[in-house]
Order: sequence, then structure tokens, then C-alpha cells
Amino acid sequence: MGKTTKNLEDKAFNFIRVAPRPAKPRNHGMTLVADRGVGMHAQEDLLQSAGDFVDMVKIGIGAFRLQTEDFLKQKIDALHANDVEVFFAGDLMEAAFLQGKSEELYKKVKELGSDAVEVSSAQVSMSIDDKCRLIKMASDAGLKVVAEAGQKGHDNWTNSLSYINKQIEAYFEAGAWKTLIQGEGVSEGVEDRKEDLMLNIAAAFDVKDLIFQAKDGGTQAFYVNTLGNIVNLDVDYDQVIDLELMRRNIRKHGLFGLVSSSGE
Repeated sequence: MGKTTKNLEDKAFNFIRVAPRPAKPRNHGMTLVADRGVGMHAQEDLLQSAGDFVDMVKIGIGAFRLQTEDFLKQKIDALHANDVEVFFAGDLMEAAFLQGKSEELYKKVKELGSDAVEVSSAQVSMSIDDKCRLIKMASDAGLKVVAEAGQKGHDNWTNSLSYINKQIEAYFEAGAWKTLIQGEGVSEGVEDRKEDLMLNIAAAFDVKDLIFQAKDGGTQAFYVNTLGNIVNLDVDYDQVIDLELMRRNIRKHGLFGLVSSSGE
């Protein structure tokens, strides 16, 4: 675990106290950022303005199939230089599974320098046993595994809490490092967030081992306010600062009651 920094001593206005957070490298309270194919300038802007608060970047939506290996390696090297880990999202991993190319893909991802890979079945039919085999295959390739629970495009995957928990248990038994809870059907594409469902999942496992997708401020606030700043969240590029402010109690009700005492 990293050291705890209370006042962000190396930041501006360090005489104002804020809620403490573990410093990087963190294993919980992690902020994961979705990269949708951005260029180096956008990545550099993120690292310059908020690099201390980004733990992992997820290279996603299959955009990496449109980019060169040299470019991807450049991005990954720059992220590593700023103490940010990298993992490839499951979009093309699912295509590789259908084409019998999973082992080859994991080998290439490792060669490019990725720290982890997502194993998902968001857009293809895949049994729990199939996903567990992929988790083990990726682990054997030297990659940490983020296993995804959930599917895109509909919310009926959320109908059975017991089945969701069975999946998550199987993923961890197969060697998954973390399990990511898909946002679609929970906070995306629904009229009301399924907060009870998420809290029941959080109650069944160590919340530090879960990652929740949270692509809007209200959902991020729900997770931080309910589960605390130890919660791991998957957000977008432009949401990192707002989320860190929430984690630090700077944009929450009760700020002044928590950190107003001067101790003098």
C-alpha cells in the first residue's frame, strides 16, 4: 500500500486540509480511465493535470485495432513513466475468442507492455467456464485480469443477484485480480440506478476487489458517498478531477464538519 497523504503537500494551497488518500501505487480507491483512442497530446494533458490521481488507463472500444503497434507502445511507455498502469479492454478480446486467437492476443498485449487485460462477455455469448479459461490463459501470459460482469445493450443481466455473485466468485477462483461491474443496465440505459443491487454485490465481496463503472457525476457520488473513497471506479478522461474532489470531500456535503478543525 502506498503512503497516506493528507494535505497534498506538493499541491497548491497545502495549508488547507482535505480528506486523506493512499498515494500511488494503490490497490484500492483506484481511478481507472477509459481511453477511446485519444492521441498523445490528449494523454499528455491528462497526465499533466491529473496524473497523480489516475491509477490505470483502459485502452478501449477496440480503437487499438485502428492504431499502430508503435503508437500504442509509445502511449503505454508514457503512462508507465507517470506511474500509471495500462490494460486493454475486452472489445477485441471477445472477437479473438470467437476466432480462436485469444492466446495470440494475450501474448501480443504483453509484448506491448500492458499490465493487465479485461476478460468480458459484454457482446458475445460465453459460458462462465469459457471466461474462467480465458482468465487463466491471460494469467499464464503474465497479465493481471480484470474480469467483467454484465452485458451491453440490455439490463436483464441484472435480474438475478445470486447468478451475478456466482459469476464473480468463479472469476476470482480462476485468478482474476479485480471484477468490473458493467455500468449498462445499472446506471446507464435505465431510468433509475439499481443501487440496492450494487450494494448487495458490495456486501458479498471485499469492495476493494471490485471496480464499478460510473460514467456520470451522480453515479460517482453515489459510490463514493456510500462505499467511501476506497471504491474503485471506471470513469472517462474529463471526469478525473471531479472524482478526486469527491474522494477528498471537497465536493461533498459535510466538508467543513470533517476537516474544519485547526488543531490549534
